[in-house]
Amino acid sequence: MGLNRNSLLNQITNRIHQSLELQQILSVAVQEIRAFLQIDRVKVYKFHPDGTGQVIAEAIAAKRLPSLLGLHFPADDVPPHAREMFVKIGARSIVDVPQQQISLSYLKFPETTGDLTVEEVQQKTITEILQRPVDPCHVEYLTAMGVQSSLVIPILHDRSLWGLLACHHTQPKTFRQEQLDVVRLVVEHLAIAISQSQLLTQARERAIRQELINKISTLLHSPHSIQTILQIALESIVNSVDGSGGRLYLCPTGQAQITEIYTDKAQPQGMLENAPFWQQLMAGVGRNPQHEYVAIANLYQAPELQEVVSAFQTTNIRSLFVMPLHYGSETLGCLTIFRDAIDTDITWAGRFDPDERISRVRDSFQAWRELKRGQSKEWTSSEIELVQALANHLSLAVMQHRLHEYERQQRQLLERRNQELNTARTLAEEANRLKSDFLSSTSHELRTPLAATLNYLKLLKEGLYYNEIELKEYIQIAYQSAENLVTLINDILDLAKIEAGRLVMHWEEFELMPLLTELQRLFQIESNCKGIPLSIDCQVERIYADKFRLRQVLTNLLANAFKFTETGQVCIRAITKTDEPAIEISVTDTGIGIEPSQAEVVFEPFVQADGSVKRRYGGTGLGLTVCQRLVELMGGKISLESPGLGQGTKVTFTLPVKK
Repeated sequence: MGLNRNSLLNQITNRIHQSLELQQILSVAVQEIRAFLQIDRVKVYKFHPDGTGQVIAEAIAAKRLPSLLGLHFPADDVPPHAREMFVKIGARSIVDVPQQQISLSYLKFPETTGDLTVEEVQQKTITEILQRPVDPCHVEYLTAMGVQSSLVIPILHDRSLWGLLACHHTQPKTFRQEQLDVVRLVVEHLAIAISQSQLLTQARERAIRQELINKISTLLHSPHSIQTILQIALESIVNSVDGSGGRLYLCPTGQAQITEIYTDKAQPQGMLENAPFWQQLMAGVGRNPQHEYVAIANLYQAPELQEVVSAFQTTNIRSLFVMPLHYGSETLGCLTIFRDAIDTDITWAGRFDPDERISRVRDSFQAWRELKRGQSKEWTSSEIELVQALANHLSLAVMQHRLHEYERQQRQLLERRNQELNTARTLAEEANRLKSDFLSSTSHELRTPLAATLNYLKLLKEGLYYNEIELKEYIQIAYQSAENLVTLINDILDLAKIEAGRLVMHWEEFELMPLLTELQRLFQIESNCKGIPLSIDCQVERIYADKFRLRQVLTNLLANAFKFTETGQVCIRAITKTDEPAIEISVTDTGIGIEPSQAEVVFEPFVQADGSVKRRYGGTGLGLTVCQRLVELMGGKISLESPGLGQGTKVTFTLPVKK
């Protein structure tokens, strides 16, 4: 018998070990055990963490008993004290329904009596609890299902009750000790297979998780735009944990201080990240750095979320997971994932089965279904580890992008600074050249009238003239040379005062037309001599400015206009601008004009359009520079326009209207 038992046991275990898939192992095991015991039904009943159970494997002799495969059972279907006894004793129970006796097998005490609570089971010795009459409800339950004898053996895993191997027969049946020993050994092999299967499942989950991490990590370092990458990464993370929605918030950076927010599917209303809960979480206030994430199964029962619960009321979101994103001590943002409420409305196949033998089980299902409606789905440790790993890669990608962006901005800033330095150096070199030219030109310009004045004064002193007419001519030339010298010196002094900030403006409101008429009379002689009329178009009555300096500006501009115009006309026009509170005054001539590219350069000190102009018309190039500085001191702007050489010039400046 021993040899047959070992041979049979080897046959069963060999079939069991032909696969690593737990479901296949259990299916083979129940078939082999049913055949070995010649019994009507063998099933494997697995306990869930909440105490409920499910038949996950079953073998039945043709229709002798109703099938329970796949059905769920409420937590009290196997009472807590019964489960406690299975764990404490670690042995089988045999129910003889006709005799209404249950015997718990134990190596030293094969028969026991008693009906105990969980506390009594925990407090009493094994000897005291191994015998008891079977619970009448249990007898009624089995009888209603057509079961007359039952053998139940606990399946223990990691010192916990993983499940039960239940054998049912429609007739009273006596189990031989050899049969019980073989079944017990098979169950021990099942426990080993469960461990191996769980290790295999964990290895597969780790492989899948690592594959997902590698996939998203590769995506995060792909050459796409960072916005595209983050959006795809968020969607992948939400899908990986069966989320109903998610959002990625990135803290503001840079001078613009603009936040970034990416969303996927279901979203609450408003900006969650502005709520104190998210702000404190990102800041790490009161959180253990090792567990800084928050996994909430039911947000409506979380006190810290009461301020934002209303934002979720239009959605079916029930659970959320919040993971702050950090790199070192820097806070980058926050990853939030949502889950909808779920209904565990399990359809029981037996509900529509007319077999009266399962009516008691059907009643149990009805009660159990009500307990599972509208439940929140818990965040498992495996899901949390996955999101943490992905969040770390996400943080690294965001930080790398920010560093890259910072480096790019710094490079652009450096290039801009270099360009500015080059421009400043060029301007400095040009200013130095102009200064040298100015000194040379000014020296020449100063010497010329001074020499002319001295020469004619010497002729007058030595009486080297022939008549009164020549005497007056010498005096006039000497006077004009002195006057030119004074004008030149005044321009230089004015410019020096302006550059030193020592020129004081004297503001007043006065009528503009009398000033323009005065200037018209001043240039009347030159206008008559050259045959160039000076016209005035004044559409402004009063103006607010420094009258003396405004006269100086207009005098310089009119002097230039007449100096560089041989034919045509010179015009002064004053209007009130419509697009801004300012008065615009322009001096237009039909003179030699300049190239448009020279329009800005002529305002630089000591610069004229080109050398030929200077040689032909004279001057030091200070007139327009002084005009520009004076107009700016009066709060206006000045510009010069010319269609080109020989096409005239128009100089326009603005002055603000007094408020």
